[in-house]
Amino acid sequence: MINTQAGLFKTNQNQAIRLPKAVAFPESIKKVSVVAFGNTRIITPIDEPWDEWFDGPGVSDDFMSAREQPGDQIREPL
Repeated sequence: MINTQAGLFKTNQNQAIRLPKAVAFPESIKKVSVVAFGNTRIITPIDEPWDEWFDGPGVSDDFMSAREQPGDQIREPL
């Protein structure tokens, strides 16, 4: 995974992002999907939004190994 910074600029009434070469999309990618969550933006190719992400390596073996979970609650049936 590469982590870098990019510059934002205004063009006409739109905001644009200038991606550095290290994180630029291939020339074949002409459209992207933008998911907005608060101030966070996730930009992915329009035809393969999450495939590469989910096909990538999973979490490490020690992920949540020390998670403390409370016991089951006994509740009145509905």
